[in-house]
Amino acid sequence: MQGIQSTHRQSAEEKAAPRVAGNRVTSGDATQLAVDRQKPEHKQRIAGAWSNAARLFFALWYLLGSLSHVWYGITNNHIYEIFGRTSIFEVSRHLWASVVRPHITFFALLLAAFEMTTGILILSKGRFARIGLATSVIFNLFLVQLGLGFTEVPWSGRDFLLNRLSCSLFAILQLPLFWVSFDLSFSGFIRTRLCSRSAQSRVTDFSRSGG
Repeated sequence: MQGIQSTHRQSAEEKAAPRVAGNRVTSGDATQLAVDRQKPEHKQRIAGAWSNAARLFFALWYLLGSLSHVWYGITNNHIYEIFGRTSIFEVSRHLWASVVRPHITFFALLLAAFEMTTGILILSKGRFARIGLATSVIFNLFLVQLGLGFTEVPWSGRDFLLNRLSCSLFAILQLPLFWVSFDLSFSGFIRTRLCSRSAQSRVTDFSRSGG
C-alpha cells in the first residue's frame, strides 16, 4: 500500500514540475514563459508611452516659451508691462511696478532661463523629473495669482476665465505625473523603445527565415 501511495505521489510531483528535456526547458514551456513575460511588459510600455508623451508636451511648452521670452525680452519687452496689473494681491502689483517693470529685460531673460531649466528637468529622470514637475506646478500657481494681463474686474467670473483658468488647468493636468516613476529620461525612454523594436524585428526575421 505504501508503495502505491509513493508511486502516486511521484506521479503528481512530475506533473506539477516544469517539463524539461535534460537541463533545457521544452519549447512549449519556453513559449508560455515568453507570453507570460510579455503581457505585463506590454501593459507597462503603454503606460510609459502615455506618461512620457504628457511630459514631453509640458516640457516643450517651457522650452519653446523660453525662446519666446528671449526674443521678446530683447526686442519688445513692453508686452510684459500689463501682467502686473491683473494680480489679485496688492503687494504683487506693487512689486511688479517698482521692481520688475524697471528691469524688465533682466527679468524676461531670467524667466527664459527658468523655463529652459524646468523643461530640461521634466525630461530628465528620477528625482530631477519630479523637481521639474513640482517647479512647473508652483510656477503655474504663481501665474494664477498674477493673471495673464486681461483687464477685468478683480475676482469676477470673466477675470477668472481669462486670467486664471488656463494656468489652473495647466497645473492640475500635471498632477497625475507625480504618481509615475520616471526611471529613464525621455531620451533614454526613446532609445529603449527603439532598441526593443529593433530586437523584436530581428527575432521575427529570424523566425521567418526558419531559424
